[in-house]
Amino acid sequence: MRNETFDRAIDQLLQRDARYPRAAYELMPEVLDYTFRERQRHERTENLHTSARHPQHVSGQQLAEGFRDYLLNLYGPFAADVVEKLRIRSTMDIGNLVYNLISVGCFGKTKEDRIEDFLDVYDFKEAFVRPYDVQNPEYWSTQKNNENGLA
Repeated sequence: MRNETFDRAIDQLLQRDARYPRAAYELMPEVLDYTFRERQRHERTENLHTSARHPQHVSGQQLAEGFRDYLLNLYGPFAADVVEKLRIRSTMDIGNLVYNLISVGCFGKTKEDRIEDFLDVYDFKEAFVRPYDVQNPEYWSTQKNNENGLA
């Protein structure tokens, strides 16, 4: 999705809304692609005998969850640092980025979509910090499973 038109659209957004750096906007098409792929993979697994085509749309909640999963898969324990550098501190920030991209024609939406769909989808500390907190008992059970080849 990265092209000259997209870059110009980001330039426009940065002039009118300086809350997020360029890199935050540049990340969103990757997140959207990842979310589409994961949704399709999940649906194919659940519907092995169904050949119906699925529309190319994800909800705000699905996109917020895709954002979390994509960053955790890509950056692991450093995902918290990445979101902090991008000034993305809540799922509502993801919604702001998405709706800014919609406003310049880079993303689309349905008439049912609302920015409120991004409100409080999950807590960032729980999503990005807790899984790697050595004081979290779940961390140690995950580590033990990894060592035993169970994860």
